[in-house]
Formats: sequence, structure tokens, C-alpha cells
Amino acid sequence: MTLKTKYRTLLFMAIGSVPIVLLGISVFMSILYDKAFKTKNDGIPFHESFAYPVMLITFVLSLGLLAVLFSTSIHSLLSKITMLNQTIRELASNARIPDTLTVSSEDEIGQLIQSVNLLIERTTYRELELAQQQELQKELLQKLRHDIHTPLTAIRLQLFYLEDQLQEQPKLVESLNAQIHYISNLTNEFQLQSFDTSENAYVVQEEVQLVLLVETMIKKWGYLYRMQNIALHFYHENSQVIWISNELWLQRLFDNVFQNTLKHAQASKLDVTIKDGQVFMSDDGIGFDLDAVHNGLGLKIIQDIARTLSITASLQSNKDGTTFNFTHQ
Repeated sequence: MTLKTKYRTLLFMAIGSVPIVLLGISVFMSILYDKAFKTKNDGIPFHESFAYPVMLITFVLSLGLLAVLFSTSIHSLLSKITMLNQTIRELASNARIPDTLTVSSEDEIGQLIQSVNLLIERTTYRELELAQQQELQKELLQKLRHDIHTPLTAIRLQLFYLEDQLQEQPKLVESLNAQIHYISNLTNEFQLQSFDTSENAYVVQEEVQLVLLVETMIKKWGYLYRMQNIALHFYHENSQVIWISNELWLQRLFDNVFQNTLKHAQASKLDVTIKDGQVFMSDDGIGFDLDAVHNGLGLKIIQDIARTLSITASLQSNKDGTTFNFTHQ
């Protein structure tokens, strides 16, 4: 029921209920007085008896009760508006992303709550994706700076040993040292823009709570999957599964599977299962020919990252769907 229909109905009910209630009370009080009290009051007419002010008081109380009943609906609407206002303000602030709201009706307010929930989910996805990218860029930048400083240090040592042979060209030595210093300072301001391959990369090994990682990623991808009407399910037997790996690289590995399923699989669901320390990601899409040549980078990136992380990645695909199996070595 729309808000317009709902409150129009309430208005008609309010208009109709007032005279009906007043008439009903007056008739009930007069009949009650005639049957029970008139003979005891020596036949005093109803309008001159004690029953008349009692009836007036009953009128006032009944009108107040009707007002309370009809104002409950307005109070409920105002509470929802206040909740939406507070949620949007929290979403606009930098404090935290609010939880999604419960949709309790199908009217315009319910539709507005659904729209706010979509905004919350999209913001959550963007925030998690941005945080992941920033952490990955920070880590890779630190490694790149280390790799650049290493040959610069070697060049400085070589110049130290060549200074005696270059005494006749001090300006050349000074210029080379200045260029080395410039490159060293430049790496401190360098910002990584993209990272497309994992070959020859250094990976810091750490304990990764696998269930927590996958739950975070499902929360991130849930919005896009709902937009494409793809169900996303997660199953696990043990919430304490730990891999000695790298969290950021694992996220990038699984991100490529989520993205391939979303864009190419034409699936209606994706099941992510952690069982016996292994990760299974299965969809019910159209599948593809494993022997055919594929132009996309998704599968190659998955294979490269798995090899870098010492993870065995197997793939099965047919017309009934595609399944990725990741096993930590």
C-alpha cells in the first residue's frame, strides 16, 4: 500500500469514526441510564442526571484514544524518517559505514530504505576496494624503493673505488653523485599507479585468517553480485583455518575469480567453500573450453599469483559451470 493510499484511508477512517463513536456512546449511556439508574433517581431525565457529564467525559476520553491510535501511524513514519536521516549522515561522515537497514514495508518509505541500503552496500564495496588497493600500492612501493636503493648503493661503492681514476674529472664524479641522490629522493615521492603482473615479485609471508578474509571479500563483492542477480553463498567447516601466505595477494587472487564469474560466466550463483584447508569457488554458468586460447588476463593473473604464493590452482569447466580449487602447498 502506498503512503498516499494509506493516509487517505486513515483520514476517511478518522472522519467516519468520530460521529460513529460519539453516537454509539450517547446511545449506550442513555440506554444504560434508562435501564439501571432512572428509577433510582426518581425519573430524572437523562440530560439532567449525573449520567450526562459522565457521557461528556467519555466523549473526551474516546476522542483522545482515537487521536492516539491515529497518531501512532504518523509517529512510525517520523521514526523511519529520523532513522534514514541519521543513517545518511553517518554514511556522509568519515566515522564508519552504517549497517544496512531492515525493510519492514513496501511503500515509498520502504523503497527509500532499499535505496539507502544499496548506497551503503556500494559505499562498503568502494571503501574495501580502495583500502585493498592502497595497502597493495603501499607494499609494492616499499619493495620497489628497496629494489631501487640497492643498485644505487652499489653504484656509490663503484664510484668510491673509481674516484682515484677520475681525479681529473671531479665534476663528473660530482654530477654522478648528484644524479644518484636525485633518483634516491625521487623514489620517496614516487606513487605507484598500477600493478598488472606478479612475476619476480617479493611476497611477505604472514598468518592469514582465511575465513575472515573470504567473508570480507564476499561483503565487498555482494553489492555487484546482487545488481547482476547472482546469488553468493559461503560455506565453511572450521572458522580457524590459517594459511601462511599474504593477505593482499590472496585478495587479488580471489578478486579475479569473483570478477571472471561476474563478467563472463553468465551464472546465477557462486558458491565459495572452505573445506579441509582448501578453497573451492564454483559457479553454475556456461563454462568454457579449457583448451581454447583466451585473450583475457584474468586466468593468467590467477595462475601467476598462485605460483607466486606457492598455491596449487586447479580448474574444471563444462557446460554446467566452472570450479576453481586452491590448495596451499
